[in-house]
Amino acid sequence: MKKILLSLTLIASAFASQAQVVVAGVSPASVQGNYDYTAQASCGAWPGETDDGTWGYVLDFNVPGTYIQDTLMFVDDGSLGLNIQGNPVSAEGCDSLINDLTGKIAVIYRNTCNFTSKILNAQNAGAVGVIIINRENALLGMLGDAIEGILCTIPAVFISNVDGAIITSAMAVGPVEMLIGNKQGAFTNDVGAVKGEFLVSPFGGANNQVYDGFTPGIQVYNFGSADQTDVIINAKIDGPGGNVYADSVGPLAMLSGDTISVFPGNTDEFIAWQLGVGNYTDGDYTLTYTVSMTGLTDDSDFDNVYTSDFKIQSDQVSLSRLDGADMPIASNYPTNSTTEYQSCMTFQNANASALAIEGVYFVPHTDTALNELAGAEIFINAYQWDDAWVDLDDPAYQFDPATNDAFQNLNLITFGTHYPSSNDDVDDVAFAGFDTPFQMNDNTRYLFCLQTFESATISFGYDGNIDYDGNEGIIRQPVAPVHVDGMWYAAGWAGSSAASIALKTFDPAAIGLGEDELIEGSAFPNPATDKVTVSIDANGVASLQVVDLTGKVAMNSSITLVNGSADIDMSSLESGVYVFSVTLENGQASQFNVVKK
Repeated sequence: MKKILLSLTLIASAFASQAQVVVAGVSPASVQGNYDYTAQASCGAWPGETDDGTWGYVLDFNVPGTYIQDTLMFVDDGSLGLNIQGNPVSAEGCDSLINDLTGKIAVIYRNTCNFTSKILNAQNAGAVGVIIINRENALLGMLGDAIEGILCTIPAVFISNVDGAIITSAMAVGPVEMLIGNKQGAFTNDVGAVKGEFLVSPFGGANNQVYDGFTPGIQVYNFGSADQTDVIINAKIDGPGGNVYADSVGPLAMLSGDTISVFPGNTDEFIAWQLGVGNYTDGDYTLTYTVSMTGLTDDSDFDNVYTSDFKIQSDQVSLSRLDGADMPIASNYPTNSTTEYQSCMTFQNANASALAIEGVYFVPHTDTALNELAGAEIFINAYQWDDAWVDLDDPAYQFDPATNDAFQNLNLITFGTHYPSSNDDVDDVAFAGFDTPFQMNDNTRYLFCLQTFESATISFGYDGNIDYDGNEGIIRQPVAPVHVDGMWYAAGWAGSSAASIALKTFDPAAIGLGEDELIEGSAFPNPATDKVTVSIDANGVASLQVVDLTGKVAMNSSITLVNGSADIDMSSLESGVYVFSVTLENGQASQFNVVKK
C-alpha cells in the first residue's frame, strides 16, 4: 500500500496538465465523471513519464485525441471462492482467462499476483484496456515485470476500492462504458470540466450560527477540435424551498484546447452567495455546475454537469455531509500507518465565538474479521493552530528541517477519549466528549483530530462524495491534514478530503464556560453493567441527563449526591457509550462518558 498525498501546487495553474488524460465514466449516469487514478509507472505513454523500457505500451496518451472508450467486463480465470475482501478470486485474473474480452475494458481486482500477469492475461483474452481495483482507498503506480511487462501493449489504470465500488455496482445492473486517455481533440464540439476542479460549500454540514455562504467557481475546458464562441457556464444552488441561487458566465469564446478559470477575483467570476449569518434556511442543498454551448450538442457530455450536496443546521459543524439525523456520513476509511495516526479537520471562521464545542461525532473502523474494535483507545484532540502563516503560499509556511513538517505551533486545548464497547460499533457513528468544553475565538485556526496508537488496525471514516480539492487549491487553506507515524501532511489523503468528523456545538451563553461553572466528575466501574457510581466533588440534589451516541436522550432523572457520589441504575440502557451530564443546583455542571457493557 502506498499513500498518495495531494500536492501543494496551485490548482488553477495545474489544471491544464492534469486534465490531459482522464479516466472517466461515460454511461450510465451513476458512473459519469472523472476518477482519480494511477497508471503503468514509467511507461512513457502517460504525461510526465519517461519510458524505462519495462512496458510494451503502444498507445501514447501524450498525443491529443488518443483514447479508448469501451464497455467494461470482469475477467474470469475460473478460480473458485472469494478473497479476503469478499470478491471473486476468479476476478483477480492471475491465471489464463476463460472468458472472451474482445473489444472490452477488463476489470480486475488487485490481490495475489503481479500487475503484469493480470494485464497480460486480459490482453490475451482480447481486452483493449485494463482497470485494476485496489483493495483499499489508496493509489499506487504499477511497476512492470522485466519479462512480462514488455509483452503488455494495452493501457492499464489503477483506482481505489471506493471508486471501484461505484463502477462495479453499476456493472451489476447493466452495461458500463468508460473512457481512458487524452480527450483533447477527440470530439468536435466538446466542452466540460474535471472532478475536483471546482469550489464547493466550505462545510458539508454547515452551522447556521456561523455560516455565510461561499462564492462558486470552476475550471472549464474546450476539449473539442472546434473553436467555440458561445460557451455558457452556470452555477445554481437548490435548497429546501427550491432554487436559492443562480448565476451564469458567458457567452465566452474558447479556442480548441483553451481553458477558462471562473474563480473569485478572476476576470470571469460568479457572484457570491452570501445572505448574512442567520439568514440561511436549515435543510439540504445541492450545488450544480453546468457547462454548455449555445445552439450546439456536446459530442461527449459526461463531464458537463457536476453536483455537490451540503446541509445547513444548528447542531454540528462538519466537512463531511450529514445524514437525516445530522450525523457525519462515512464511505471510505483510508490508512497507511503503523505506529500512530491522526485524522483531522480544520476550522476557522469570522463568527466562531458564537459556538462552543463539547465533543465530536466520528466513525471508527477496523476489519473485525481480523482485529478487535472493542476496547480500542481513541483520543480526540482539539488544537489551536497558532502558526503565523496566512495561507499555504505564504513564505512563512515552510518545513522545519528539524521536524520535517510545517506544523510548528500546535497547542492542545482539550482532549477526550473513546473506547468502543463492541465490535458491532464498527463503521457506526460514535461520540466522544471533551474533558473541558470550550468556546472558540473568531478568526482563529483550529485543528480537531482523531488519534490512535493502534493505527495498523484502526482507522477513521471519510465522506468520499464531497471533494474539497478545488477549495484547497484555490483558497489555499488546509482542509483535512493527517499525522502519520510522526509526520504531518497538510494536504491529507488523495481523493479523501472530507473527514467524517462533526463538531457538536452549543451556545456558550446557554450554559456558560467559566471555571466556577465547571466541575470534575467521573464514573466507576467504567465500563459498567447494570449499575454505575458517579463521583463528583459536591453534595445534594442534581439533575442527570444521559445521551446516546446519536444525540438521543436515553435518561433524565434527579439524583442525590451523598459524600460526592450517587448510584445510577443503567439496567434499562442498551449496550453502548453514553454521555452523562450532571448539573448541580448552583449551576455547576460535569460531563463524562460511560460505557455500558
